[in-house]
Amino acid sequence: MTTAEDEGAVDVLIVGGGGCGLAASIFLADAGVNAYLIERHPGTALMPKAHILNPRTMEIFHQHGLDDEVYSAGAAPEQNSAMRWLTSLGGDEVWDRRQLHAVDAWGGGALTEHYRRLTAFRHGNLPQKQLEPLLKRHAEQRSPGLVRFGHELLSLEQGDDEVTARVRDREAGTEYTVRARYVIAADGGKTVGPMFGVSMLGPEPFVHTVSVYFTADLSPYLDHDDACVRSFIRPNADGGWTRTGLIAMGPDSWGRHSREWVATVTLTAEQEYTEYTTEKAADAVRERLNLPQLDLEVQRFTRWQVEGVYAERYSEGRVFFAGDAAHRHSPMGGLGLNSGIQDAHNLAWKLAAVVRGAAGPELLDSYESERRPVAIRNVEFATMAFFNHLTAASGFGLVPGASSQYNREVLERLFADTEDGATRRVRLHETFDILRLESRAPLLELGFDYGDSPGVVPDGTEAPPRDPELFDYRPVARPGHRLPHAWLDGAAGRVSTHGLLQPGRFLLLTGADAAPWLAAAEEARTEFGIELSAHTIGDANSTGADYRDVDGDWSAVRGHGEGGAVLVRPDGHVAFRGFTSEDAGELRRSVLIALGASARVASARS
Repeated sequence: MTTAEDEGAVDVLIVGGGGCGLAASIFLADAGVNAYLIERHPGTALMPKAHILNPRTMEIFHQHGLDDEVYSAGAAPEQNSAMRWLTSLGGDEVWDRRQLHAVDAWGGGALTEHYRRLTAFRHGNLPQKQLEPLLKRHAEQRSPGLVRFGHELLSLEQGDDEVTARVRDREAGTEYTVRARYVIAADGGKTVGPMFGVSMLGPEPFVHTVSVYFTADLSPYLDHDDACVRSFIRPNADGGWTRTGLIAMGPDSWGRHSREWVATVTLTAEQEYTEYTTEKAADAVRERLNLPQLDLEVQRFTRWQVEGVYAERYSEGRVFFAGDAAHRHSPMGGLGLNSGIQDAHNLAWKLAAVVRGAAGPELLDSYESERRPVAIRNVEFATMAFFNHLTAASGFGLVPGASSQYNREVLERLFADTEDGATRRVRLHETFDILRLESRAPLLELGFDYGDSPGVVPDGTEAPPRDPELFDYRPVARPGHRLPHAWLDGAAGRVSTHGLLQPGRFLLLTGADAAPWLAAAEEARTEFGIELSAHTIGDANSTGADYRDVDGDWSAVRGHGEGGAVLVRPDGHVAFRGFTSEDAGELRRSVLIALGASARVASARS
């Protein structure tokens, strides 16, 4: 094996060039960190993969100047505003070509106003096949020469001060060494975790699935454009049903006129170990949609298993696990890619603070304590939602093992234009309606908080009660929680509180009585060498403040008076809240804690 010239030392090595790894590269570059990314494959995703980008992810993308491009490349909001359940697109049985149920989804329809109060950013819908090239381009622009696809990790060795990686350039056939202070393993759990014996906790994979990526014109068989996600529950007279997901993948038009699609075919036990071919994949799509003559071209298919697992630990020395290397679960709720990007965002600002010398390595301990509970919650939710899909079809009233004549009569009565049929369909709708919870869960998407983290300063207040349906998310500026969204009026126009966040910078939002806080902020900047933006927010009639809370939304959620303030971390989570101007003396200590010092050490240093 030929040896290439070693790359030398970098701040951070990122292993994996999927959505999580590329996002980490961008976030670190924007924070001034020298990050080197390697990805064993020669290019980005060949399958569309994940596509829903929730509002929290879009807030993060906005912070890094990515949101407009992501929105413009993806589905328009009116084409990603519903989920629909159907029986088939063809066929002549009485139960064929039926819509079983529909719900508003992803902040669309009747959900629009609810989400609009919570965030300035709507859901996006852009498949990974299109998102990853976009992220790769931005990563390459921000870190020229440091994003290497077709480069494979061979080994990692940890020392006291750095990690040494041996890497192979697969095209050139050469090997070289990279030395890094820290490593982000965003490799899907394929390489780095097994190197260090990091186990994934949870059950064995429980369902086998084939995703078929194909092109076809389905517009003649569809009469709606509002759903990117359609589920087909096709009953049969034997008392069973098949379940198939159909997802519009654009890329030039969306809705029913989408040119590209993905069908997710859940396999039966007999099919799990059957060899799959392109022809079988095409036939499976035709059979599941009940369009035996459909003209389609299979671009690619992949077999995968539904899991519900998370890493036993999120770090090993100087190595940190993120994205699918830290958690893997069903796609229900669209949480996987979003969680990976949010992992990267949480970790990047902390690595940047440590690399720049503003924080000690203790700050990095909070990554696991903050992000692992979120992953466990998401795994549990996505697993429950998956099995809800498998049980919802019980609303048909079919009886497995009963005669085909009995089950046929059940289906005919269900769809009959009779009073009895209408009653049966109401019951069917009720069983399917529970599935709405996965696509209208702002508390799940926005409401995770790090109130128990050692990196925030408790203020003695209680967290708001959590809605078990995950719909009623109550924004608060309590330490550990996401910065609440509120519109503010400034000299340059109207801006969301999230529009004030900048990569790598702390944010201090004060009331009108700001002088003590502004002085304390200046002292913190000088002493700790941190970047900290401070803004005063007055009421609608204020003349001296940087921004005016014209609608009163900020005063409703900030939880302090005109003499108080909120300190926000670079990742948009509240680190500290002071209730009066007298609390400004606590800002120094609070910054120390936010930078990883324990409360005891921070008190001693103050």
